[in-house]
Amino acid sequence: MRVDPRRVMERVQDIARSGSAFYERFVARQEGVLRVHERARFRGGRLVVGDHELDGVPVVLATGARPAQSPLPGRDDVPFLTSDSLMHLDELPRSLAIVGAGPIGVEFAQALARLDVEVSLVYRRVMPLAEDELDASQCVAHALERDGVRLFPSSAGIRLARGRGGGVRVEWDGGGVQADHVLLATGREPSVQDLDPASAGLELDRGGLAVDEQLRTTVPGVWAIGDAVGGHHLHYQYTHVATFEGPLAAENALRGTTHRPDYNAMPRVTFTDPEVAAVGLTELQARARGYDVLCHRKPMRQLGKAKAMGEQDGFVKVVLDRKTGKLLGGSIVAYHAGDLLPALTTPLHIRGGDLDALLATTFPHPTMSEGVKVAVRDAWRQLAEGG
Repeated sequence: MRVDPRRVMERVQDIARSGSAFYERFVARQEGVLRVHERARFRGGRLVVGDHELDGVPVVLATGARPAQSPLPGRDDVPFLTSDSLMHLDELPRSLAIVGAGPIGVEFAQALARLDVEVSLVYRRVMPLAEDELDASQCVAHALERDGVRLFPSSAGIRLARGRGGGVRVEWDGGGVQADHVLLATGREPSVQDLDPASAGLELDRGGLAVDEQLRTTVPGVWAIGDAVGGHHLHYQYTHVATFEGPLAAENALRGTTHRPDYNAMPRVTFTDPEVAAVGLTELQARARGYDVLCHRKPMRQLGKAKAMGEQDGFVKVVLDRKTGKLLGGSIVAYHAGDLLPALTTPLHIRGGDLDALLATTFPHPTMSEGVKVAVRDAWRQLAEGG
């Protein structure tokens, strides 16, 4: 099958634009909210937007994030791509080296490899998606290699150089690889410097705006949401976090409410194939916090629907507190795992992980979602038997 790279990139850009427009229309429909989409900066403590100065108006800042400027040796000497600039290419490269194996790196690696780009993934950690469950990382690594991605883990001393005869070289202690282009997928950082936050007295926390539990910044009348926020919030750089916070911050700003977003049940999804979806604590995180945990893992290959669809990769893993029997967290690695995750997210909102409602719910057969029910049921049964 012949792939038209230009059409692929056009489709990606169209979908991204339509998604942004949907949420912008949603915000604009809220009573009392004026959406302003222009370049803004603070001047003399007042916010200037375009040619207009806003004074005495409550403001919610949603400036987003930009690719992090990784201080790799040689970065200033060679051309490189970021997750933003790659999305605006008219033609796909023949070969690409990607530095970084977090969600951005692995998503692009697999997608481009399936479009016949020769992809090399270079990263410092032992496994890709190192913040997820180890067996999830292993599953993704296997899927990447199956799709032709060359993996170079545990690469110390990563640096960039001009390639021999053109292109770019990514080098590390004891090795290197050359490609037409290099993508730096080393995370994203809050895009707030253009606001000139210091002139308004806006304090920063790890490069983003510092906010309190109600999303208020250090300047009266100014709130911030989404990727503009720094501190611990840097772990929650997802569109669904901003859309969750937006209405809460707007009500706090307009009506003086005291909404405090709770992130304990915030879903996390990496859109590889299979997808990696998680909520709450991983097994290692739970043990590090002192919990006596019981974990249970249900392979997807045991489900009738997975066999019928030919989508047998992955598993459902749940982490329970042995003392209380409550859910601490869960991970799903599967076809459309993100669509299955709400079944594990909901219990974390009910008395801190109570599983009674989930255990009483009948999941239809044959479905992929019944893997969640079986994993929880078997874990609960093991717990009841003193396992």
